[in-house]
Amino acid sequence: NRSHAPKPDEELARIVREAAARGGALLIPAFAVGRTQTLIWMLHELAEAGRIPKLPGFLDSPMANRVSEITCRHAEDHDEEMRQRMEQGRCPICTRAFAFLETPQESKALNRREGPFIVIAGSGMVTGGRILHHLEQRLSDPRTTVLLPGFQAAGTRGRSLQDGATQLKMYGRLIPVKAKVEV
Repeated sequence: NRSHAPKPDEELARIVREAAARGGALLIPAFAVGRTQTLIWMLHELAEAGRIPKLPGFLDSPMANRVSEITCRHAEDHDEEMRQRMEQGRCPICTRAFAFLETPQESKALNRREGPFIVIAGSGMVTGGRILHHLEQRLSDPRTTVLLPGFQAAGTRGRSLQDGATQLKMYGRLIPVKAKVEV
């Protein structure tokens, strides 16, 4: 019983273009199974079509990395378009349009990164996972964009962001929210 954008690819393209223009990070807390792979696919398609700038992308979720790798190993589970792309070596997940980060050190290295880039990290409702470290570092930066691509349950940090929170409690302290939040 929820309304969805009639053209989610256009909305995503707008969000990415605006985030790139602000020069900051686009942080996307996403569920590791399904949503992450869909986002990588859509972002790749938009960049290939020239509808968004080609930005460095990072998948910072060991679980989502494993799911993405399994997705790429099983062409038989995909529709004809995806199977053809995989056979041609053009699958946006298989070709690693996003760098798959594994270690905590790789994740923390993003804290030093400047300029526009995209990070997809768990968890989808901002209840834990590596996304918390990225938000802790960048939520107070007005150049940052946070995109909430999925349902946000009541009582979660994701719902607080969706509802316009001006600060978010993480790691025992309040972090001011100056980033642009998109749903």
